Amino acid sequence: MTAYVYYHYPDDPQYSLAYVTQDQDEITAGQNAIIERYELDEEFFVLYTNQGASGTVENLDDDFEDALDEMSPQNRTIAIRLLQIFEEIIEEKEIEEDAKLEIYKQIELERIPDAIDRINWDCAAVDVAGQLMSTLILKHALPNANHRTSISMAKWYLESIETGFSFPEFATEEYDWKRWVNEYIIESKRILTVRRNTTAFSLLAEWGCDVVKRKNDIEINLAEYNLDLSQSDAYEYYGDKHTDLCTEFLIESVTRAGHDELISTDGISKMEFVTYLEESE
Repeated sequence: MTAYVYYHYPDDPQYSLAYVTQDQDEITAGQNAIIERYELDEEFFVLYTNQGASGTVENLDDDFEDALDEMSPQNRTIAIRLLQIFEEIIEEKEIEEDAKLEIYKQIELERIPDAIDRINWDCAAVDVAGQLMSTLILKHALPNANHRTSISMAKWYLESIETGFSFPEFATEEYDWKRWVNEYIIESKRILTVRRNTTAFSLLAEWGCDVVKRKNDIEINLAEYNLDLSQSDAYEYYGDKHTDLCTEFLIESVTRAGHDELISTDGISKMEFVTYLEESE
């Protein structure tokens, strides 16, 4: 029988795993914390916390002028386009669901320049796009739709190289991911979760946990991941894994779209991409 530990608290997924211990005295439940006892091979306790924002997207502070002023002109152009993409996605999703989208954190615009500055622009087009998609997801600057927004930014980059390029349809009429896309998105979320929690997950495995279950029934089989890493090594190791996954996703996407030449076509520079974004406004 598979032994599960929940990553998001089942009765309220706004609460997520923050700490694991065998000594209950190390943790205290409070207004924004829940303690859950597990007994698998050994007894242990999981602290779930809710440190995010509450409300809907319309409650977000949209005064980003100060954060944008701190950025270089090129990073500012990319950040503004990212916000525009995000707003379009949220509007579409709210129309589809006929409800305002709930948020769990504020927009952290200051994370975007660091993401952009990590990209090696001197690569094949699909490799640069994979880095762009991955690093924006990893930095998690937005309260929702980080995957959709980052994929759209990768699309803008590939369009800047090949006029008329467009991705195959990624979503169904119900605004869910298509099956082949969903496989990449789910694995991306697994990698993101493991990347942040190798120490806790290593202890859970030692105490008898086989699978960590995220919300939306995403299961992380701990035996399939290297947990014997320090936190800094895990960030680098799984960051590279995530970039590889995003690049694989884009390779399949351009192939399905009939533009597999982008796999070997040289990418364009950051300055050229920014110029394309500015001219496309």
